[in-house]
Parts: sequence; structure tokens; C-alpha cells
Amino acid sequence: MTIPVDKFVNFQGSMLHYLICGAENPGSWVILLHGKRFSAKDWKESGLLARLEKENCKVLALDLPGYGMSEGLPAEMSFEDFLFAFSKQLTLPAFHLIGPSFSGEIALKVAIKYPDLLLSLTLVDSINVDQYENQLNEIAAKTLIVWGKEDQIAPYDFALLLKDKITNSQLLTFDHLGHTCYFDDMATFSQKLLTFLR
Repeated sequence: MTIPVDKFVNFQGSMLHYLICGAENPGSWVILLHGKRFSAKDWKESGLLARLEKENCKVLALDLPGYGMSEGLPAEMSFEDFLFAFSKQLTLPAFHLIGPSFSGEIALKVAIKYPDLLLSLTLVDSINVDQYENQLNEIAAKTLIVWGKEDQIAPYDFALLLKDKITNSQLLTFDHLGHTCYFDDMATFSQKLLTFLR
């Protein structure tokens, strides 16, 4: 396995940090976002980067602007518009996007606004799902919904709403876990994710 490389890129005057690893000629790209209390390094420490790399993926774990080791953006720009521009700056092909918690909402908005960017969408205990109820049926990307049934921040009803509205979706429920179910049971999460991404 290659050790994930720390990289910085100048995006419109702000230095943004990400970790990257994986095949030179990957089968597909995977972009990992993070929750508000986490950063790219948490994905590395969880072991998921190594698991994805073994699947011939190129993995980019991004510190969103203003989080981790990334500077904030100088101009007012939404996170979904940033992700679109960032992917174009790096000339990324279409990718699998994984967003937990607050970045789940970002990933949702990317799927609605920039559907051509995505090979698939993985939403983990996403916040504010109900705000997009009338747009969820526009999501065409195949979608994996992952939820902790004991989540006190993003209620399980959100998972059921997503499953109901997104046509090409499947739901993985952790019955006895909460908002960080994916880190709390990384073995199950990573196994299910890898099957989904294939």
C-alpha cells in the first residue's frame, strides 16, 4: 500500500489540503468529505483509505475550506459550487462521493446540482435532509444511505425519506449506533461500501 500523500493546492488564493493515494490508472475515483468535528486524517486513521486503494481506487480525502489544514475561501461560495470548481481545477473524472453528517448535505446538493460529476453517492447520517425533500427524486446517481438508528443529530426518519425518494438507493442501518456509526463499526461500513462501489 502507498502511504497517503499530503497535498496542498491553491484554490482562488486559498491553500486547500487533501490526502491522496491509490492506483496510477485507477478503476475509479473516490472523494471523501468529512463531518464538522473531523478531517481528512480521520479517514486515514480509520483504515478506509487502505481498503479503497486495494480495490484499485484513487482516493482523495479532502479537508473542506475552513476545516482541518485547509484555509477558508476568500469569496462567498457554496460548498457544492466549490466542489464542482475544485474537481475541474484538478481535472478529475466523474467520481464516487462520500459525505457524512454536515458534508452529507453538501453531497446531496452536489448530486442535485451537478449530477454529471458523480458515479455514485454515499450519504451517512446526513443533516437537513428534510429541506431537500422536493428535490430528492431528481437524484439519478446510485445511492448508498448509511444510518445509525440511535442518531440524536440526524433522525432515522431522514434515512427513510432518502430511501423513499431516491429511486436507485439502498439503506444500511446500524440498529444500536448513533451519528458516527461509520467510524464506530468501520469493518461493516467499509465492507458494505466496497460492495456498493463495485
